[in-house]
Amino acid sequence: MRAAAIAASLTMLIIVGGCNGGSGPAAAKETAACDGVPQMALAGRVTDAANILPAEDEARLSGRLARYERDTQHQMVIVTTPSLHGVRIDNFGTCLGNRWKIGWQGHDDGVIVVIAPNERQMRIATGIGMEKILTDDKALAIVHRMTPYFAKADYSRGLSVGIDVIAAETGDKP
Repeated sequence: MRAAAIAASLTMLIIVGGCNGGSGPAAAKETAACDGVPQMALAGRVTDAANILPAEDEARLSGRLARYERDTQHQMVIVTTPSLHGVRIDNFGTCLGNRWKIGWQGHDDGVIVVIAPNERQMRIATGIGMEKILTDDKALAIVHRMTPYFAKADYSRGLSVGIDVIAAETGDKP
């Protein structure tokens, strides 16, 4: 797993790392890294456990993510959490990506966007198959575009901007 911490304004944190599901020694390490990550049910393309998104915005974001998957064959999900439960956000995002099996088997090309608003942290986790396309530098540019909206608690708009930029970087057309 590759992870890089990047401090952004508002102390937002983005780490781009692997969501590598599988078996063998790597899977054992993932299990250990998941200690303390709560079991969360995948509620769809958007899982808003922190309740920061209005229902209509959640539906709009979910529709955008469905179109992204249809057009690119890559899977991307958003999850918000009211608490990281003392777990590092990089472990939190990677564990959920693995548990939920985001990305296509054999391609490991999923993207999971994790927002922990109470800790003011964010993570974009990518499968290994996506890391060459969505690099750390590109992720930093994405967080810089999302952060001004999050500063105003406009999470819906910030996520829309982030999804569109991620989509453009990974082969989708707006």
